[in-house]
Amino acid sequence: MLPTGFEVGNRTKTNLNLGWKFHLGDLEPHPSSINFDDSNWENVSVPHTPQLVSYELDSIKETWVQEKYLRDVSWYRKKLKIEADNSQKIFLEFEAVHNATELWVNGKKVGNYAVNGYTPFHFDISNFVQFGQENTIAIKADNTYNQTIAPDPHRTDYVKFGGLYRDVYLVTTNKLHVNFNWEDFDAGVHITTPTVNKNNGTVTIKTTVKNENNTAKKSKIITNIINNDGFVIKKLISETSIAANSSHTFRQSTTVEDDYHLWSPDSPYLYRVNSVIYDNETPVDFVENKFGFRKFSLEKGKGFVLNGEPLFLVGANRHQNYPNIGDAVPNSFHYNEALQYKKAGMNIIRLSHYTQDDAFIKACDELGIFVYEEPSTWIEWGDDMWFENLEQATRTMIRNHRNHPSIIVWGAGINHRGPVPRMQTVAKEEDPFRLTASASAPWDGPKNEGVTDVHATMDYRRTEFPESAFTMVMEHGSSPNAEVNQFHISRYKGNKNNFAAITWLGADYNHLQPDIVDDQWSRDFMTTYGVLSPYRVPKPVYYWYQSELVKKPIVHIADETASKDGKVRVFSNCQEVELYQDGKLIAKQFPDNDITKTNLNHPSFTFKYNWKNGTLKAVGYSNGEKATEFVRHKEGKPHHIRIDFNINNQPFYAGGSDIRLVYATILDENGEVVTQTKNEIHFSVSGAGELIDNGKIYANPALVYNGVAAIYVKGTDKPGTLTITAKANGLKTGKASINTVDFNTNEIANHAKAIYDFPIERVDIGGDKQLVQFEWQEWTGSSNNELKHKLKDTNIQVEISADQTINWLGNGTSMIGDLSFVGTDGVYIESGELSLKLTNLKAGEYAIETFHHARKSDIKLTNEIEVSVEDVDGSFSRISDDHIVNYYDNDSSGERNPLSIKSTFKSDGTNPVVLKFKSINQKGTLWLNGFILKQIK
Repeated sequence: MLPTGFEVGNRTKTNLNLGWKFHLGDLEPHPSSINFDDSNWENVSVPHTPQLVSYELDSIKETWVQEKYLRDVSWYRKKLKIEADNSQKIFLEFEAVHNATELWVNGKKVGNYAVNGYTPFHFDISNFVQFGQENTIAIKADNTYNQTIAPDPHRTDYVKFGGLYRDVYLVTTNKLHVNFNWEDFDAGVHITTPTVNKNNGTVTIKTTVKNENNTAKKSKIITNIINNDGFVIKKLISETSIAANSSHTFRQSTTVEDDYHLWSPDSPYLYRVNSVIYDNETPVDFVENKFGFRKFSLEKGKGFVLNGEPLFLVGANRHQNYPNIGDAVPNSFHYNEALQYKKAGMNIIRLSHYTQDDAFIKACDELGIFVYEEPSTWIEWGDDMWFENLEQATRTMIRNHRNHPSIIVWGAGINHRGPVPRMQTVAKEEDPFRLTASASAPWDGPKNEGVTDVHATMDYRRTEFPESAFTMVMEHGSSPNAEVNQFHISRYKGNKNNFAAITWLGADYNHLQPDIVDDQWSRDFMTTYGVLSPYRVPKPVYYWYQSELVKKPIVHIADETASKDGKVRVFSNCQEVELYQDGKLIAKQFPDNDITKTNLNHPSFTFKYNWKNGTLKAVGYSNGEKATEFVRHKEGKPHHIRIDFNINNQPFYAGGSDIRLVYATILDENGEVVTQTKNEIHFSVSGAGELIDNGKIYANPALVYNGVAAIYVKGTDKPGTLTITAKANGLKTGKASINTVDFNTNEIANHAKAIYDFPIERVDIGGDKQLVQFEWQEWTGSSNNELKHKLKDTNIQVEISADQTINWLGNGTSMIGDLSFVGTDGVYIESGELSLKLTNLKAGEYAIETFHHARKSDIKLTNEIEVSVEDVDGSFSRISDDHIVNYYDNDSSGERNPLSIKSTFKSDGTNPVVLKFKSINQKGTLWLNGFILKQIK
């Protein structure tokens, strides 16, 4: 069931994540035929990883070139009934597959995609399916080592996992339809905001419609700009004839002045762009995208300027993979991780070093996090074919994500090696409106931005800044106690040409061994310097970011992984902190007065105190008053286990496509996390779920890291309650339950939101020579015979009346100010009461703004107007106070609108509504220049 006002035409989008058959390894003959027996294959759901891996990556003895490990072929099969007919187009859409993909439908090969393992693609299967019948889909996901698909054939510090690891969809459309964004430069929907002012903006929407009929089609597109509450604020209509088997790109632009909001990290306001495609007058297709109004630039002496204000960007790099499951991450995890970074106060994430999931980008749009995204490379590059594939992958990445306001930087370099001219020109051809970054390193390549816009550098060793380039440190060092992070961020904030500090790393991740056999470069299979653990549990440094970046009062005593060796570390945004042990004051301190932290908003508080036992309490003070406090107990002996799930604010879908992380935290008797314990936790599940474990990856029993053990759980096919139990020798058992719900495969219904398409009537009233406001209806008159007007979009009848003579002014004179043409003329009375009567209203609630700017100087422009509303609820009167500061010049409203009054009323759909206006000041004229009327419910 679709919500109010939502029109889809013939388009469907069905999520195919559930119900696949899976086989690891290639087979001869290929298992692509309809009658192939896959009954012994494993039943799986997507996102899917072909091989679960251990926390320490199976201790594999292979370098980071990764020629063999996990480099296998995976086969997937599915039976699928297609409820369509041959008048429609049928597509299979893949968000990404590792690494090359071949597709068979009903035993016939449809094609292959061997460009990139991190970008979306689709196949047109219209000529291969049997309509209304069961169809056999067979997919070969080839993750073998490849000379031409970046980042292969070179080393990377990240693992190339395999399989159908992102969502898969069946899409059906009319033959007259909007095509996929990545098909061409002019394809799908492309939204730009060429003008972004403080109080208004211009949006341009290009929509490409493909006519795959053998005859020309008269096509119309109606594009609605919809505010965050679901109300249509602009309607754009275009028509054309599209020749047979050809495409046409509609170009539509509009300005937004009313209901205008800027997008920023503090206020990530999103508009919807909903476009319906018509074949003559029949709706046949739709698309919906979101966008935000924001303007950014790099300015000398200011750095990064957003919407006119300098903003220093602080954030982290992100790898998409999780322990054990690799890249096969559900959408719920992508959103939740973005939310974790937002709660830390971060405002930028670098997606290192490859194109990432749509779900994460959408989360950044909604939460207000900037994104620096790049195609999949690391250090080396390849031959012409390699570059051709990388170029195509870059174009696909940009076309797929170019509408997202969160994205501000495209990677146009190769990590460590710096700017690449070919990547720069491709990025600028596709999107000249965003910045490009060099991905440089201090040990080779240009020491500036080169051909790109930004010198994006790594800095782990206090490198010198470029002489003139705008610089972001795209990777800097990190430590659990936050000391390293504070050093780098403070240092980069000290130079106004620097505008961002992005830590390496957001969350710990698996990597293989370097191809250099050297103790200096030897490393563990899991990193240890992330802000979050591999399972996304915050480390102490996370809470320093909060103290530095979040506005609410914060004080936090770091746990004993950071408060040790004679130092207690407290993170706070208060001016002073008192530290107590067992009620006794240890010290009251200001933040650390250290030259390495001088440019921070809130350096940490380091108390030199050897904490041996008891309870610490930190009390934060601002302006001499207590703001907040935090208590931490000295870790005792392990006592009991607490069970938590990583996500509690989103639906947990049954069927196995969605999963949850289960955290078993070991606590002492005081409820303190015991970070030093080495217990093993044995998990079990009952009810409608099962643990994700093949018995070979040492997942259960699970090892404890900094007091927390983790395991994944998925729902069974049918929804219900599942209960997790965690046990360890000598500890009180932990237990918790969570419910799963049915997964709706209708992607359109899952995301559709109501559209309230109520016409907005803007009417400018005035005499014969009135200057009519642009895009407003004209109501021109000169006598009492012209005091009625029918609104063009709603047929509402409006009548002006008074107990005195009504005068018209419209003599061609002008005034200064916003909406000046509304205010420069109108009707007025010398004394008494002026009424506005509305009839033929539909039942509902309305908002009306009436303008009362006096053009005769016989009265001061003040709020001294009484307005009375007579509607279905009775009569209500008030004295206007909508303009706080009076106007003093009848010929100018400055940078404000003319004097106006905002009122609301209800209609029962039958009786008229009357608004009456009366000047409290007995002297002078009372005016009506025009009004804006809109239904709001």
